[in-house]
Amino acid sequence: TLCASFSCAQLLRFLELLRLPRPASSPAGMYAALIHAVALLPQSRPAVKQFAAPVGRRELVSGAAAAAALLLEKPALAAAPQFFETEGGVKYFDLEVGKCGTFNVACVPQAGDLIKLKYKAYLPSGQMFDSSEGPGRKPIAAKFKKQPILNPGVEEALATMKEGGKRVIQVPPAMAYGEKGIKIETKDGGSEYLVPPNAKLQYELELLSVAAPPP
Repeated sequence: TLCASFSCAQLLRFLELLRLPRPASSPAGMYAALIHAVALLPQSRPAVKQFAAPVGRRELVSGAAAAAALLLEKPALAAAPQFFETEGGVKYFDLEVGKCGTFNVACVPQAGDLIKLKYKAYLPSGQMFDSSEGPGRKPIAAKFKKQPILNPGVEEALATMKEGGKRVIQVPPAMAYGEKGIKIETKDGGSEYLVPPNAKLQYELELLSVAAPPP
């Protein structure tokens, strides 16, 4: 099913970020929204795999018809970002690709580069559980691949970002917090999961800056 790859809550968030219409809550509506998004995608680059969820024949026909109706009702939309997947299984699309300045030799992070990163982190339910924004919080500043940055999935996604880029990613459990999840203590002395075991996590990343380390 569609929700086996991206949770329904995450799909709605993706469509919101892509400025696509909110689908009906029925399975056909969800399929129509996905087909609408995929139909707008250009061909993927050979370096990475283009991602689309498998769809049954009957759902494909009904979904395509609904998507065609949407296209007839609204003016043509700008091409939506492509979906990609890294070798470690991190799925992503770019909201902004970022640019390499003429004099910035460290545009794409390399080991040891100093990076500054803004982020928001979401559970499969769509609930935000962590962010670099808010009272007392600030962007992460770290040496790429020399200091831990959230989890291996985030680091793998950062490896192909450019300075100024904005990216939405989904990290599989094996590249995030796995079977252990993240457990925290409660005020009454008990404990609860901040991140449940085996959770697929979604992040919104903004790579604010990349700088080569001082000589």
